[in-house]
Amino acid sequence: MDLGLRHLKVVVTVAEAGSISRAAAALSIAQPGLTAQIKRIEQDLGGPLFERRPEGVVPTELGTHFVLRARDLLAQFDDLLASTRALGCEATPASSILIGASGGGNWLPRVTGIVADLLPDHEQFVYVEEQQHRLLASLRAGKLDLGLITEYPYLPTPRLTGLAGLDLGKEPLLIGLPDRHPLAGRDLVSLRELAEEAWVVPAGRSEELRLSLRLACERTGFSPRFRHFGVDHTTAADIIRGGRAIGAFLAHDVPAAGLTLARLVDGQLWRRTRLVWPLNSPIAAVAKELTSRTGTAMASVG
Repeated sequence: MDLGLRHLKVVVTVAEAGSISRAAAALSIAQPGLTAQIKRIEQDLGGPLFERRPEGVVPTELGTHFVLRARDLLAQFDDLLASTRALGCEATPASSILIGASGGGNWLPRVTGIVADLLPDHEQFVYVEEQQHRLLASLRAGKLDLGLITEYPYLPTPRLTGLAGLDLGKEPLLIGLPDRHPLAGRDLVSLRELAEEAWVVPAGRSEELRLSLRLACERTGFSPRFRHFGVDHTTAADIIRGGRAIGAFLAHDVPAAGLTLARLVDGQLWRRTRLVWPLNSPIAAVAKELTSRTGTAMASVG
């Protein structure tokens, strides 16, 4: 079975409706046909996506994972259509700087501010592209002038062939614990000590962070028990404060009130941020000053 966007929409609609009958009505298809379609999708994926109950259906753990990623893909597809139509109708000024980002957190506003100072006659356009390989392809094709990319441990390092780059450094990932957690009084904890904990899945579209966390835990000898999905940083912090889970954060992602943020022994989890640009980009002419200015910014937050 070749799964496509329409199958993603079917699964998401069932999850949101909470019942096959309501989802069938929303999709304008017969209930038996929808049931058969869900079964074929489950067979293709190798496991049940929904648990059938008298009051309706609820996603299994596999189903929760699929629904979260499917929503993300459907949203990205809608954004692709909208942004492509907008770009097709609007010409980009000749003296412009096109900046793309696949992450970078609080680095993005800093970098755009520095570039605005260095190239004041160039109008800025900023695009967020969650798929890093697409961002790099756009840079190599000359469709973007500057990119902000991220790396995580245990994942393949992005190939930067044909691009110049600047390493903005590594930020440690911190473990958020409830204040009353037995480990909350310590500055350093090990992943092994967290093997029995429930985790809040890293917020947003941080699939690389989630995979990096899983691989780090598996190298330590256990699989993380992801139990809370699709929440933003504020909600994640609230869940952790309530004592129901722990989570991984960058220092600037979460307010500290009511939480203890502990570092991991040996710095097992981190995020590296890089600036990259094509060799013929306008950025190349100010690369030395950009390096100096970003170095100053790094020192101010170090």
